[in-house]
Amino acid sequence: MSEVRMRLARVDDAPAVSRLVRRVVRRWVVPDQPPAAVIMLEESLRSSVIRGKIEAGQRFHLAFVDGALAGVAAVRNDSHVFQLFVGTRYQGQGVARKLWDRLRKDCIRRAAARSFTLNAAPGAVPVYLHMGFVIDHDPRRVLGKIIAVPMIYRVDDHE
Repeated sequence: MSEVRMRLARVDDAPAVSRLVRRVVRRWVVPDQPPAAVIMLEESLRSSVIRGKIEAGQRFHLAFVDGALAGVAAVRNDSHVFQLFVGTRYQGQGVARKLWDRLRKDCIRRAAARSFTLNAAPGAVPVYLHMGFVIDHDPRRVLGKIIAVPMIYRVDDHE
């Protein structure tokens, strides 16, 4: 694989981010979801919604391989990872790890983040376990209509 280049998303990246994430979600996430969740997912991945999140200051870290968008990792409040997707052709090549490392270090530097949460698609749980997340059994973590596994990464457990 060629070198992975990273940068933060700009507003004009929203259409490309939307295309990549929709493709990955349709292939790997949607098959396990009930119809109401699919509608919610599709709505949340629209270009205009992503543009609004970027404009609101949510940070989208982008990974490029040979100039093509290969993956995205997005975080809100410097602690909740709400997107970490890698295009199918780039999976298994370390892109997700590079995105996670960049996002984590950025949040620690910017906000002294000490933990990160995410809601993993069931099929992605092994990837997140490999990156140091554990399943979050905190009963206060309430999930919506989307079938997901709540996970947490505690920085202190990895220092």
